[in-house]
Amino acid sequence: MIYPDIVAVIPAYNPEETLIGLVGHLHGYLPVVLVNDGSESPAVFERLPKGQGLTVLVHDANRGKGAALKTAFQYVLERHPGAAGVVTLDSDGQHLPDDALKIARRLHERRTSLIFGVRRFEGGVPLRSWFGNRLTRRLVRVLLGIRLSDTQTGLRGIPRELLPVILKISFDRYELETEMLRTLKNSGLAFEEVPIRTVYLEGNRSSHFRPLLDSMRIYWVLFRHVLAGISAAVVDFGVYLTALAVSGHILSSVCLGRLASLLVNFSLVKIFAFRSRKRAARELLLYLLQVAVMIFVAASLVNLAQSVLGIAPSVSKIPVDLLLYPVNFLVQKFWIFRSSPTLPGGVGAGVRRT
Repeated sequence: MIYPDIVAVIPAYNPEETLIGLVGHLHGYLPVVLVNDGSESPAVFERLPKGQGLTVLVHDANRGKGAALKTAFQYVLERHPGAAGVVTLDSDGQHLPDDALKIARRLHERRTSLIFGVRRFEGGVPLRSWFGNRLTRRLVRVLLGIRLSDTQTGLRGIPRELLPVILKISFDRYELETEMLRTLKNSGLAFEEVPIRTVYLEGNRSSHFRPLLDSMRIYWVLFRHVLAGISAAVVDFGVYLTALAVSGHILSSVCLGRLASLLVNFSLVKIFAFRSRKRAARELLLYLLQVAVMIFVAASLVNLAQSVLGIAPSVSKIPVDLLLYPVNFLVQKFWIFRSSPTLPGGVGAGVRRT
């Protein structure tokens, strides 16, 4: 079946011969937008099938997978007004044309759902891929509340209405696909999984994914809010212990510790963790309200631990803060700092069409 309303998007950097067969197979079923992300040799691109339905966009220099995807998404929004969405594929041979068409068919039927082509990770799967998927899957479940069996799949069916939102994400490399999950959570769109075959050619040799650096980029998206909280907690706890040693008063010590870390915490959470670009006044007001409530709750729990369980306040402060951390995170994420970042400039800079 032909799906003229679904556009195949393929970011490619120094691709191998498998790309020619992939594009050739998809060419008759879907419009294809291929992004040459600053590849060093044009040989493979020169051998691609010619004709209507294939567009090749070129980055003058390598800008990363996320930037290539955003270039294609911008092109689809501008040049394919009737498109219901896109299907993204990797260029390294991991995604089979039949599976891509399966995702296209599902997106054609369910135009407002994000479709994930999920692998089973059975048989001869490289250890780094098996381990990375399991770790990221658990982190996404804990930190974002999204249950996916394959969080790192590059085969996705993305509805048109989500494309402008993705363009606002500030990341331009592999971490864009993980950040897309947070965007999905905030958008409220439905998502579903479609099983696909797992293909690794020669141990995934052709993949340009760098296990250490690119994994750090991906996990940085998930951990940045935790790091912001830890930094502020160090300030908080240090001031709390100092004030408690001087005054011996629990409530005032909690207040001083929390106030001392307030500016550090607010700035890091707003800019570094949630990347909110709204005006700070309203967010600061809501943040102060949350702080006031949490001060009372924390002091009450520390007092309760001392009077009922006989635990010293200097000991109970850490477990109390750990207990309250998920509550703080959810309130900040879904209420205080829930806005999306603004559209970054230069999405189309350095892009040419062939």
